[in-house]
Amino acid sequence: MNINDLELFILVAEQGSFAKAAESLNTRRALVSRRIAELEKQLGASLFTRTTRAMSLTPSGELYLEQVAPLLKQLKNASFVFKNRYNEVQGRVRIGLLPFADKMLDQHIASFVHSYPQVQLDITVISGGFKDIARLGLDFVIDINQPHDSQFISKTLLSFERKIYASPTYLEKSSVIETIEDLQYQSLLGFRVTSGLVEDKWTFQHTEIAANHKVICSDYNTLYNLCLGGAGITLLPEIIVHKSVENKLLVNVLPELSAGFSDLNLIYPYDANFSSAAKVLVEHLTGLN
Repeated sequence: MNINDLELFILVAEQGSFAKAAESLNTRRALVSRRIAELEKQLGASLFTRTTRAMSLTPSGELYLEQVAPLLKQLKNASFVFKNRYNEVQGRVRIGLLPFADKMLDQHIASFVHSYPQVQLDITVISGGFKDIARLGLDFVIDINQPHDSQFISKTLLSFERKIYASPTYLEKSSVIETIEDLQYQSLLGFRVTSGLVEDKWTFQHTEIAANHKVICSDYNTLYNLCLGGAGITLLPEIIVHKSVENKLLVNVLPELSAGFSDLNLIYPYDANFSSAAKVLVEHLTGLN
């Protein structure tokens, strides 16, 4: 049973004959008759009384029409509303993304692009966090830092865990790593947050080590590529490296250790005057949790 068969049943009931229904659909009478017969078989009840001179609904047919007709009307109305809702949303949305955030949100952004084809996303890679909103004329930014400013609203999109990773190439050349203390003798790649602070200590569940970094970078994408190339060991969000781990391009070193969870936040001014396009994008992204 499908919606087309139900629509055909209603049309036949309205026209009063298979021939008239077939003519309005520009199809054969026999095809209409066969599809109605199949619907009756599925329902286990006769819907029409057929005679050589006339055709009319049976009591079962009248009851079925009474139930089905309003439901199909509601379904068509719902489809019309949503179709027009998507079609009427248009314009440009200016977004500020941290360099690595695309790897976390790529599928969600792709689904939005397909759902709202008339919306243009203008994405800028940022380094100044929420301060870049005014400086670059953005609608909102996606950052790992909280603004700590009452003039801004922050909504958490998702949380990610950071763990220790290295490439097989690096591990083949390095000394054995069996405990957290062994990391002090390795080439460590460090992260600088958007505020400018560098993680001078790697902190885990119940312990920490001083980190003497050989490389410091403010971009997880660059850290990821350096790690992949064998430059050293680093802390990376699990969500952006899991495919590389599955493909054995990276190894989770000391997998029992976790540097904890961080949030990826969508931040915008408290008095933001969003366009309809920006509103639906914010709704789309904040619905991830």
